[in-house]
Amino acid sequence: MRRSRHIILTLLLALIAMPLYGQKLSLGYLYPAGGQVGTTVEIEAGGLNINKATKVLFNHPGIEAQVEPLRESAAEKRKRKRLNDQSSPQLADRVKIRISIAADVPCGFYDLRLQGASGVSNMLPFEVASYPNLLETKKRSTLKQPNMVDKLPAVLCGYVTPGGVDHFSFNGLAGQTIVASVKARRLVPYIADAVPGWFQPVMKIVDSQGHEVAYSDDYHHNVDPVIITTLPKDDSYTVIIHDAIYRGREDFNYRVHIGEIPFVTARYPAYGTVGKNIRQRLEGVNLGSTTAKIKATKVGYNTLTHTSDIGTSDGVSFYALPRGVRLSHCPKQGATLANNAAIADSLTAESKVKRYTIYAERGEDVVVELIGRRNGSRIDALMRLRDGFGKVVAEVDDTEDPLQGLMTFHADPVLRYKPERSQVLILEVEDLHRGSGEQYHYLLRRYNSLPSFNAFVAPANITIPAGGTASFRVDINGKVRRPANLVVEGLPEGFTTSSLDLRRSNKWNVSITAPKNAKPERFPIEVKLEYQTPDGLQTADVVPVDNMMQAFYYTHYLQAAELSLDIAEPSPYRLRLSFDVCQHDVAFKMQSDVIPVKVIIDRDAGFDEPVELLLGNKNRIFSLEPISLQAGETEKTVYIKVNQSMLARYRNARNLPYWQMSIVGTVKGEIEKRGKRYFQNAKYRETTPYFTLHPTR
Repeated sequence: MRRSRHIILTLLLALIAMPLYGQKLSLGYLYPAGGQVGTTVEIEAGGLNINKATKVLFNHPGIEAQVEPLRESAAEKRKRKRLNDQSSPQLADRVKIRISIAADVPCGFYDLRLQGASGVSNMLPFEVASYPNLLETKKRSTLKQPNMVDKLPAVLCGYVTPGGVDHFSFNGLAGQTIVASVKARRLVPYIADAVPGWFQPVMKIVDSQGHEVAYSDDYHHNVDPVIITTLPKDDSYTVIIHDAIYRGREDFNYRVHIGEIPFVTARYPAYGTVGKNIRQRLEGVNLGSTTAKIKATKVGYNTLTHTSDIGTSDGVSFYALPRGVRLSHCPKQGATLANNAAIADSLTAESKVKRYTIYAERGEDVVVELIGRRNGSRIDALMRLRDGFGKVVAEVDDTEDPLQGLMTFHADPVLRYKPERSQVLILEVEDLHRGSGEQYHYLLRRYNSLPSFNAFVAPANITIPAGGTASFRVDINGKVRRPANLVVEGLPEGFTTSSLDLRRSNKWNVSITAPKNAKPERFPIEVKLEYQTPDGLQTADVVPVDNMMQAFYYTHYLQAAELSLDIAEPSPYRLRLSFDVCQHDVAFKMQSDVIPVKVIIDRDAGFDEPVELLLGNKNRIFSLEPISLQAGETEKTVYIKVNQSMLARYRNARNLPYWQMSIVGTVKGEIEKRGKRYFQNAKYRETTPYFTLHPTR
């Protein structure tokens, strides 16, 4: 009997798929993922650990929300358990959220996060719309038994199940121009365990006889489809939506704005200067007006909507240059592109290749950036630079822009060239597929130089228990000159940081430790990167992002509204190291088999549970067998093992590398079953500040 119990326990522990030691809340989907302006809506959120959420965070003060208990019947719980058996455990938890939207909140998307004792979740978009939600009532709807739509306009809300096809029926009149605009990938941009990594919706409209009236599987280069069609007769019509390869799950959810609603297909001009009044010409349907007057308030990419008597249209991109940059629109062929200047233009049927003149001095860096696809253009641009003899001296097609986290195809080029002598150069712009028209618009901007890197900080919400330590990671995409260091701005008095000095790695962890008397609150902070150049010390912003994984592998940076720090209730213990991590690296000989590190624990009175110590970020070179701090112990020396065979690859390196480490102390909780999977939870999880390991010869 004892042997059987031992075998069962061994098998149980072997089934623990991934520990949830202090794992923070993870949002997987919202349903419905939006609500009508000026109303209150109840939604369901699915994810991991979100049933521990106590608060809802929005990046607009006009949206208020609260978490409410999710009351499920026994049948609903059994159904959800069966669903979890075939689905991902990252969607296993559910909470209900009640959201009140003020009447003056502009239509558009806002960041929603959940907050609990263990931290703040990732963000998901929540849409404020002009039209009421209409939720599907039949999960297995058919053409003969569809979900009924009594009144348009509306927002059709649902999600597709595996192999599922959803149907919504409405009555239409001959001559009505109907818009059906899908938001699906926009709601959950990336799904980690799906290929291609998002819900790929396909939509069509059929008449009462089942004859197809309109079809769409995307809208230009956007995954989410849009149908704009004029109804041929008075009839009952049905909207049909499904995944392109008939996948399905709760996070394959959608919102379809449908009706005789305004939809802007283009706005011209698509480029301007921040703070200046610009009169635009609008193209689209059901607009009421074909002109608009705007004033961009933000440098860079803006999303502009158009409001008619019916409601607010989808957003269209507009790019605003900073003040002081000279901008010219649609100049003649051969126009000069000077430094600190920009040209807004488009390809035409008469001139599918546009040419511009560039005067360059010997040794001068010629840098030209083209913005087109990133601003909603259909152009897949190619830039080519020719010298005075017509010889091609530089050519570029696609340049990845990591700041555009929602893009997986980067079609805008950046051209760089340094002439060996002063000369006149000809810059050519064309579409790779020979397209033309106003919708093939673009902006050219010339620089002396562009930063050779982008810096990101994740997560965008950091939670620290009072007296404890938390960390964030800075990723540098590109090359930055050393020496370089990070600066954290906005921390209150008493907070300390470590690992601000960037070494040779482009992925670097930074620790923040809160004082024990820190009060629970939330406040914004900023991270800056200081680095040396031939012109002196330069400072760059580090962009706050949430990382999202696509299709098991690719990681994308999704920009957040701000970088925030949340102070949580204190844990009953805290961990620190016996040395000042800001002043000292942990040096060890290349031949060493172990590296001793002393860990100190500060326990609250009455707390005597064992705390298991492990490496916070072990790799192939360093490992640590679990070791516990027992009741009464105030410190312990742990011995980090060194894998000499893996370290050998660095023995002949000119510059020996640096590795960052932390020690994590966990108080274990119960084992929990979710579907067919088992998880080891934790009561508490605390960490030391990051320290740096550096080998010596």
